[in-house]
Amino acid sequence: RDQAALLTVFAERMRARGAGTLVAFSAVAGQRVRRANFVYGSAKAGLDGFASGLADALHGSGVHLVIARPGFVIGRMTAGMSPAPFSSTPDQVAEAVVQRIRAGGGVELWIPWQLRILFFFARFVPRSLWRRLPR
Repeated sequence: RDQAALLTVFAERMRARGAGTLVAFSAVAGQRVRRANFVYGSAKAGLDGFASGLADALHGSGVHLVIARPGFVIGRMTAGMSPAPFSSTPDQVAEAVVQRIRAGGGVELWIPWQLRILFFFARFVPRSLWRRLPR
């Protein structure tokens, strides 16, 4: 909720200037919500949907929005948990975002990029199998 409110305020200010880049920090957890973290995943799914719509609303205004979708990030929030495949660090996430802003490009930023492929196929996994995933 807070991120959506801030994105809205900043988007309007940047739209008035006709330039700028916003970054929404979503997560791959919002792409297909799992039972092990359904509260977190559903919150990220809502943010992801909001940010996608805002990016479309900003199209042609000179304001760009990047939706950063990292996978498992090794940090304070995940302390004590075993890292998942394709894990990253906060510094790697930050560097990927900076590179995207400098280079321009599409709205979606998967960190690391391999997660884009993985989650493309994840949508085809039957729910009966998906709910059995450990995390």
